[in-house]
Amino acid sequence: MLALEHFNFEVMKGKSTAAAYLCSWIVNIVRFNSIFKKVKPLKDSADAAEALANEKLAELAVVLEKVRMINEKVDALKAKLFEAEEQKRRVENEA
Repeated sequence: MLALEHFNFEVMKGKSTAAAYLCSWIVNIVRFNSIFKKVKPLKDSADAAEALANEKLAELAVVLEKVRMINEKVDALKAKLFEAEEQKRRVENEA
């Protein structure tokens, strides 16, 4: 239908202004549909990639929290080691 010579705004305007605008609307809807068919799979793919990225970011947050907790434990153990070494030095100095 869009391939027909007379199916455009200018030709239809000679017959009827309403028909010309209707013809223009139909042409635009068909163009939109053809573009939408190309874009929709890309958008779906982008949405899926974004969802996966969000999932991985949530997993990363959990891992980072575990690393933070482990670092706190390591720091606490280092402090205890330092205290024990200080106590050892004091005992050795007293002896």
